[in-house]
Amino acid sequence: MKKILAPMFAITLLYSCSNSDDNAIPVNADEKYVDGIFVSHEGNFTKANASISHIHGNISAITNDIFRTSNGRTLGDVAQSMVVTDKYVFIVVNNSNTIEVVNKKTFKSVYTISQGLSSPRFAVVKNNKLYVTSLNKASVNVYNAENFAFVKDIPLNNTAEKIVAAGEYIYAANEFYSGGTAIEVINPANDTNTVDIAFDKAINGISTNGQFVYALSANDTTTSISVVSGTSISSTKLLDQPIVRNIVAEGSNIYYTAGTGVYKMNNSLTSASTKLFDAATGEEFSMFYGFNVINGTIFTSDANGFTDNSKIVIYKEDGTVIKEFTGSIGTNGFYKF
Repeated sequence: MKKILAPMFAITLLYSCSNSDDNAIPVNADEKYVDGIFVSHEGNFTKANASISHIHGNISAITNDIFRTSNGRTLGDVAQSMVVTDKYVFIVVNNSNTIEVVNKKTFKSVYTISQGLSSPRFAVVKNNKLYVTSLNKASVNVYNAENFAFVKDIPLNNTAEKIVAAGEYIYAANEFYSGGTAIEVINPANDTNTVDIAFDKAINGISTNGQFVYALSANDTTTSISVVSGTSISSTKLLDQPIVRNIVAEGSNIYYTAGTGVYKMNNSLTSASTKLFDAATGEEFSMFYGFNVINGTIFTSDANGFTDNSKIVIYKEDGTVIKEFTGSIGTNGFYKF
C-alpha cells in the first residue's frame, strides 16, 4: 500500500506546483492558444472560404483553419479584420454581415453579432464597447463588448474604414477607396461624433501607439505622415516616396511600405526614414497585402493575386527571413495574442 501512496502523493504535489506557476499549464485542455500571432485570411469574395490561422509563439509553426477546427463550421465570407482582447477575439466577416466572437484561448464560438451590420469593415474596443465601421453606411455601430448587445449607431459625415482608439478618443478614417480626406473623432464617454480632422490629401492608412494617431495621406505625387493628438494635427512630415502603404506605429517607431521596400522612422517624425529591406518582388496589388510589426518582428503576406494560397514571410529588421509559411487565400492581417 505504501508503494502506491508515495507515487500518488508525488503526482499530487507535482500537479499542485505546476499549477501555481502563473497558469503556465492550461487548466482547460481546449485552451490551445496561449501566445503567438493570429492571422486572418479573407478568402475569395462570395466563396465563404474565409479562415483564421495561428502562428505559434516561437514562430516555429503555423496551424491553419482554427475556427473550423474549433467549431465544426466555416467562418463565412471575407474575414476583413480582427480585434483581440484579453478574453475574446472579434472577427469581422464583411460579406456575411457578421462578427464572430470566439474565446481567445479555445477559439470556440461564444456569439455571432449580426444586428445593425451592413458590410462591416474594421473594429476597435474601448471602455468595454465594440466600435465597428461599415462599407455601406456613414456610421459607426456600437456594441457591448461583454454581452454583445447592440448599443447605438453613431452618425458620421462619410463612410469610414480603419478605426483606432488613442487617449480619450476613437478615430474613424473616411473610406480610403473613395478618397476620404478626414478622420472623424468620436468621444466614447457619450458616443458622439465630436469633430472632423481635415487633411489635404486622401487618407490611406492610420495606426496608433495608444497615445497618438499616425495618419498616412497621399495623392499622385506626394505622401505625408501626420501625428494626431487629441482632436487636431500636431505635426506633419512629407515623405520622398509618392505612394506609401501600410503604416504601423510600434513602440517609438513608425513602419511603412513603399513599392517592394519596408521603411522605418522615429515616431516624432524628426528624422528621415530608413529603408530596412526589399521584400521579394510580386504583383503590386498583392505585395504586402498583410503587414504588421509586432515586437520589432515584421510580418508580411503576398496574396498571390487571390488565385493561390498566400505566402507569409516573417523578417527581422535587417531583412533576414525568420520563417516562411503557406497561409490561405487573401492573408490580410496579423494580430498579437
